[in-house]
Amino acid sequence: MADWNLASLTELFAADPPALGDVDVSIEGDVLRVTIKEKGNLDVFVVAGGDHILVSVLLVAAAAVSRREAFDRLCLRTHKLVPLSTFGLTVVNGEEWYELFGSLSARSAAEVVIEEVAVLVANAHDAAVLIQDWQNGEIAA
Repeated sequence: MADWNLASLTELFAADPPALGDVDVSIEGDVLRVTIKEKGNLDVFVVAGGDHILVSVLLVAAAAVSRREAFDRLCLRTHKLVPLSTFGLTVVNGEEWYELFGSLSARSAAEVVIEEVAVLVANAHDAAVLIQDWQNGEIAA
């Protein structure tokens, strides 16, 4: 199989894969935005380049997280409980954000690409609950 690119990934997701349900697809520069309607219009960002596909969900602006150092430790302790995904920090429009991301081979089969996105979406939901519990003081550092 040839490596995935922006055009072929757009075609893949525009077909509304059953594992993701109804989605909207848009291109923003070199980034594919896949909006998962059934998950509250959750935006998943997909980039293909070289040998990899990177899939990412923005979770929360870092400035909105209380006690960031302790929260960072929590993310590092719990990341192994989030299969196929990793917590990270990224900058969007000059603002630092926590994200959840996964990376896979640009030669992955279509089913694998869809599975990675579906798992990332489920993990993003779990991470949102974690963040909310943290902000509510229900989880200690």
